[in-house]
Amino acid sequence: MEFIELNAYAKINLSLEVLARRADGYHELRMVMHSVGLADRIRVEKAQSGVLSVECDIPLPEKNTAYRAAELFIAEAGCGGARIRLSKHIPAEAGLGGGSADAAGVLHALRLMYGGIDEARLYELAKQVGADVPFCYHGGCALVRGIGERLTTLEPAHLPLLIVKGSEGVSTGALFRSLSPNDMGGDASIAQRMTDACREGKAAVAASLFNALSPAAESLVPKIAEHRERMMEAGALGAIMTGSGSAVFGIFESLQKAKEAEALFTDCAFTSVCTTADKPYEIVAVG
Repeated sequence: MEFIELNAYAKINLSLEVLARRADGYHELRMVMHSVGLADRIRVEKAQSGVLSVECDIPLPEKNTAYRAAELFIAEAGCGGARIRLSKHIPAEAGLGGGSADAAGVLHALRLMYGGIDEARLYELAKQVGADVPFCYHGGCALVRGIGERLTTLEPAHLPLLIVKGSEGVSTGALFRSLSPNDMGGDASIAQRMTDACREGKAAVAASLFNALSPAAESLVPKIAEHRERMMEAGALGAIMTGSGSAVFGIFESLQKAKEAEALFTDCAFTSVCTTADKPYEIVAVG
């Protein structure tokens, strides 16, 4: 196997609680997360030892998440190098886990090509790259705790979605720094309700949506609240910001209803109609 090409899926937060600020500066979280059919395309090719490169159709930091994931894998496995190409479709500063999906996709591809690392160790490497990378490696639906490293698999839900994002993003760091003690605490019943709702169907999930970061994010980017309200007016069963924003998703009765609603958001920088996914990636080519 000389190359693998795959679609690495984004994520949404069906519920998100901020429990406390940790001594190390991170925040203890409790979330129900779900993969969605919006994806970046990733091609990973084998290369000789010492070669590691990442090309992308948009500018990325030199040590981006895909690069860091590959660097950690290669150091751990003692394997050859990699040439990575990214085609970005998941918007940045959206709360959709685009960078995390890229890192997870690279880890999947390298493990399939080179082997040499068991899954438990892969999760450790994923955690070192970023808080959402372990979930994006896991995929499907999961209860996620800690700073993103403790996962419990849940039954996936089938949800027709419309995702929208304005031109303004939200800095995750700035958002968490703006939190007050009133924004933290959590309630165990929130995650339990969502866990049950995922088994019951889209109406139950829509009624149980929760994001403790929404008030702070909406104060930084008022368009988030506007998009959420417009989503409900467009017929969503429920709508909420995902992650640290600024993307908002709505759950609809059907994909057709979601597509009809999408036509009302032509002023947004990004829109996508998709469904939830029960896996983290899809292989599209192997050679």
